[in-house]
Formats: sequence, C-alpha cells, structure tokens
Amino acid sequence: MRRLRPHTDKILELTKRLERKGLYLIARMIVLLFLGSILFFPEELKVMLTVPTLLGVILFANILLAIVLLTDLLYSQQKSVGALAVKYIYLTTCLILAYGLFYYIDANFLQPPGIYWSTQYGTPSLERDVFYFSGTTYFTIGYGDILPVGIYAHTAAVVEAFTGSLINLVVLGKAFQNMAAKNSS
Repeated sequence: MRRLRPHTDKILELTKRLERKGLYLIARMIVLLFLGSILFFPEELKVMLTVPTLLGVILFANILLAIVLLTDLLYSQQKSVGALAVKYIYLTTCLILAYGLFYYIDANFLQPPGIYWSTQYGTPSLERDVFYFSGTTYFTIGYGDILPVGIYAHTAAVVEAFTGSLINLVVLGKAFQNMAAKNSS
C-alpha cells in the first residue's frame, strides 16, 4: 500500500494545480452551459455540435472535469455525504455528456448512422437523443428505443455501462465509509 502513496500525491497535486489555474472553474462553466443548451436551446446545440473546435473544447472540458472529480472522489476524504453527492452528480453529468459527444461524433463521422431509433416514439433528434441514450446506458436502464450501431458504438455502450456501475459502487462505498467514520467518532 505504501508504494501507491507517491503516485497519489502527484495526482492530487496535479488536480490542485488545475483548480488553482482556473481550468477547473472554466471547465465547470462550459459543462453547465452545454447541459443548458441540451435542455433548453436545441437550435444553439445544433450550432455548437457543427463547429469542430467548439465540439473539441466541450469534450475536453467534460473529460478534464471528470478526471478532477474522479480523482477527488478516489483520493480525498469527503467532508460529508452531501458534498459526496454533489461531486457524484457533477461526475455523472460529465461522463454522460462526454459519452453522448462520442456517440454524436460516431454517428456523424466515424461509423454513420452510429445509433438506430425506433420511430414509434416520435421524430428522432440526433443532437439531443445521443445524450438521452448515453444517460440510459450509463445507468444501465436501456429502454430499447435507441440502439448502438457499429463496433465503436457497441464498445462505447459496454464501457459506459461498466463505468457507470463502477462509479456508483465507488460512491456508495465512500458514502458508507463516511457514515462509518462519523459514527465511530
């Protein structure tokens, strides 16, 4: 166990540097603005997703924020279950958005069509439905109205479901650890 400590300290130091330089805050704002465009501004979302530079910045912000939050969850002692819940919500949102962006890129550039919709439930909207598909995959719900098509989408769906399950287990374990520490003191 002692051999992991220097690596842990380096990882924590790197995430602290990102927070001090403001990259963490900028990434958080980008992720929140992007989430808002998905929920409330579908036309602006279409524009954002058609500009490759903007698409790259949004994807980078999601991945950066997810790495910082995951590192914090794994290596830092959480102050309360409420603080843990807030970090979990941000981490989950970042991962769902990042996987949704991958499904969008796959559907448009890598292996079109990338996903298949059942038209039984209305007119599909690729720009929004990839994030719905990502959320149902992350939480392993899988309603079956949208299906991955192609090896990239299939692989991403399996990895996303595994990632979601693993993060849920880690957060649950941290919550129990936090509650046990409070009860013993």
